[in-house]
Amino acid sequence: MNSNIEKICGISEITPDFDSIASDPNFVFQADDSYTAVVLYNSEGSIINVNSWLECANYVNGGWFSNITDLINYEKRLFYSLLFIGVLATFIEFSRQYRGQKNSKI
Repeated sequence: MNSNIEKICGISEITPDFDSIASDPNFVFQADDSYTAVVLYNSEGSIINVNSWLECANYVNGGWFSNITDLINYEKRLFYSLLFIGVLATFIEFSRQYRGQKNSKI
């Protein structure tokens, strides 16, 4: 069993057949009253509430995750990386211009 599924959805005795679920466009997940609903997110920021272990396992197997901070951290790292590159490029350009002015005065 996928460790991500166990971490997010919990442990279950069910052995899911994800291929048959994916190939059946009319498959309906049955809500489990004993299962605590889990909120899942995808890479586009969409949100879904799952109400059974099988539904949760199916979505996690499809790439959904349980913590939106995974997505936010990616965007934050990208922002800071681009900001750092921009500041560094600006510093290098000003440094070149300063050296050019200093050399022309000599």
